[in-house]
Amino acid sequence: MGSTVRTSATRRPTAEAAGAERLAARIDTMSDVLQRAAEDMLPFGVLGAAAMIDLPGAERPVVIAAGSVDRAGGRELSGAELHPIGSQSRMFAAACVLSLAREGHFMLDDRISKYIPDIPTVDDHATIDHFINHTSGIGDFAASYDLLPFPMPTFSFDELMSLTKLQGRRFVAGSKYEYSNTDIVVLARLCEVVTGEPFENVLSARVLEPLGMTDTMVAAGQVLPSDRMAHGYFLPEGAAEDDLVDTASLADFSVAAAAGNIISSLPDMLTWSRAMLSPGNAIGLSHEDFTTNPVDAHTDFPHWYTQHVSARGVEGHTWGGRTFWGHRGGFYGYLSGTLFEPESGVAVSAFLTMVTRRGIVNLPNEPQTHTFQTFLQLCARAAVDMVELP
Repeated sequence: MGSTVRTSATRRPTAEAAGAERLAARIDTMSDVLQRAAEDMLPFGVLGAAAMIDLPGAERPVVIAAGSVDRAGGRELSGAELHPIGSQSRMFAAACVLSLAREGHFMLDDRISKYIPDIPTVDDHATIDHFINHTSGIGDFAASYDLLPFPMPTFSFDELMSLTKLQGRRFVAGSKYEYSNTDIVVLARLCEVVTGEPFENVLSARVLEPLGMTDTMVAAGQVLPSDRMAHGYFLPEGAAEDDLVDTASLADFSVAAAAGNIISSLPDMLTWSRAMLSPGNAIGLSHEDFTTNPVDAHTDFPHWYTQHVSARGVEGHTWGGRTFWGHRGGFYGYLSGTLFEPESGVAVSAFLTMVTRRGIVNLPNEPQTHTFQTFLQLCARAAVDMVELP
């Protein structure tokens, strides 16, 4: 009988197979660490927490989930739930603006007043790029929210500009950075002016449909799929504990307008991140289009909360020598964030649910915000370790 000749290829696993085995082992180890971290948040005012991590070479995203979909605790959080993404909406407004600029509808250094006259409390020389970079100096309408009763009425663009007037001009356009929700609302209006379409139509045609982001939508009065929602809550000032508002039951998020009225899911936000890391994607924009012309993001918030730089629709956080780009967001009862790191190719999206008790303007001071920021950073740094450790 003949004998089988065993070559080095049959005696040892291929380098590719060995690398896959090492990656799988690191994923198992890190997933256990991140799962414990998510569960450790639950005793500290967190109803549910979830994260999805996309890794080059992995068969599927890493999924972390702890807690329940609502206060009743009848169903465990899976991580696939829909949730408001708050200020992550800024990335999508920027994508629409950059897409329109690429087609020649306007130049980024055009004065915004050329297209939208009579914007209050901003210098006449303020450009589109000033608004997309949060260096316009315009006041933030959201700073007036604590003066208003809840639930708040539906706001038109003109009404939001009236609230903006209460805040006044903050500084000379282009002289410094300061986050303002008004910047994003004005950019969405710009998209409407040059296309003649509602912003949600512009967003769908230029971003959501080409990328196949079927879970992502503007909450503009339609009935939301409550059975798919993770539930966050808000306790209005002076209300009894029994008067909690279930934010998922509010169909209209116009209180945040284009600065925060989008609902999405972790899988969809990873789809967005993959597009940012892939220059040949369906919308023709990648992270380089967004991270051009960054500005220092020195603000009055504590250092643990503040991003290090801000660019066109994205913020940058430098952890462990790597800059992670993306955005975080907050809404009544929710915190969320999506980050991607171009060098390693990893992406992370996460959210948590809670009871917001002191108004949306005070979210940076909520203890859950510190907890979430720590969790998001842990997920981001663990993602790089999973793909790069030997």
